[in-house]
Amino acid sequence: MDTSIMRSSSREKRITWGGGLSISLGLIGGPLVFVGVWPTFDHSPWDVNTMILGAGVFLCTVSYILGRIAVAAFTEERSRPVSPPARRPYVVAGVSLAVAVLCLVIALM
Repeated sequence: MDTSIMRSSSREKRITWGGGLSISLGLIGGPLVFVGVWPTFDHSPWDVNTMILGAGVFLCTVSYILGRIAVAAFTEERSRPVSPPARRPYVVAGVSLAVAVLCLVIALM
């Protein structure tokens, strides 16, 4: 994966923005995943429940990607740096967003 975008900004910006957005999106996405899988919440239609779960997984995956970018920037000058995220988290985020949008379209029909 091309990491030129991750290297184009300064190290401090990648640490600050990556860490801050990672925590923020994780705090939004975590409860959505919890609500999507918890059986006692009342989401009568299956498509609404799946939409909530897909949106939560999307936000949590983006949170992971941003956190990994921040950790990679933090450790880039060490002897064993952490690598930036590979292709798999981006695929998971894209698929979960597509599922959430598809379920939203089904719910609105």
